[in-house]
Amino acid sequence: MGQFQVTITAIGPDGCDRRSQPGEKLHNRCGKFGCPDCMSYDFVQQMRQKGFTIATAQISHNHGRKDHEVIDDLLRNERKSGLF
Repeated sequence: MGQFQVTITAIGPDGCDRRSQPGEKLHNRCGKFGCPDCMSYDFVQQMRQKGFTIATAQISHNHGRKDHEVIDDLLRNERKSGLF
């Protein structure tokens, strides 16, 4: 047993819950099949349910654009930083 990291960089449709402020929970998940926010969150939850210990899990919107980057913490289910 050992540590590993999964990294995915993708381009696709916008996700959901654009209104949450930093520090707020992300309660407005849409659950749509192609939503990157929901798919990422579900993947993390599936790993947790199967017994994986997860140190960090986040999704970065507008990655690398300091003035527009939004980061959601997928373990705490909350907006970590940034605004849409």
